Amino acid sequence: MTEFYFVRHGQTQVNLRNAFNGGSVDEPLTESGLQAAKACGQALSEVHFVQAISSDMPRAVTTSQLILQANHYPTPLNLAAGLHEMDLGDWDGKTVEQVAEPEALDVYFHDPVRFDQAYASARHIEGYANTLRRARAVITSTYAAHPSGKVLVVAHGIVFQLLLNTLLGVPFAQLREPKMLRNATISQLNTQDGQHFSKILWDLRPDEIENKKILLT
Repeated sequence: MTEFYFVRHGQTQVNLRNAFNGGSVDEPLTESGLQAAKACGQALSEVHFVQAISSDMPRAVTTSQLILQANHYPTPLNLAAGLHEMDLGDWDGKTVEQVAEPEALDVYFHDPVRFDQAYASARHIEGYANTLRRARAVITSTYAAHPSGKVLVVAHGIVFQLLLNTLLGVPFAQLREPKMLRNATISQLNTQDGQHFSKILWDLRPDEIENKKILLT
């Protein structure tokens, strides 16, 4: 069995502005984001990972490094372009108010199929289907390399919303319905075959894990 621990990167300046934080913008973690990433590291310090995989974007790499610095076991870290956040093109770095496209935004937040078909290209946005395809390929290849053991995966809000819910069987058209994981939270999905996944932990901050008296080893 492979146990995947998914951690969304810590808060960034873009997150703080409540702006679109896609694949063509990257600002440093805030002080709160740095501390939250370190707290994730402490919560996971006793977990013996066979592999750590991070998005190649600096905000995710920084989060990964802070987590691994606290870990009691040496863990190889690989950067995966497939976990890069969805490129939001003309919208990246802007707030909803700055985008000012009510109809397109409504479709973006609620209808991945229609958004990809009718809106993404004109705004130079990558689209949901391609983002999911490349992210899922990372998990498929990682499971093939590690059919047992514990794997740390650090990436982004949209990537994880698409990827984790797909692994749990949510249809593509409904992938925007579940809430996005919060910054610097831990989720765990286990699999015995690389195809079927069970939810063990979901969107928990380190203090919430401590309050629930969950021991991560």
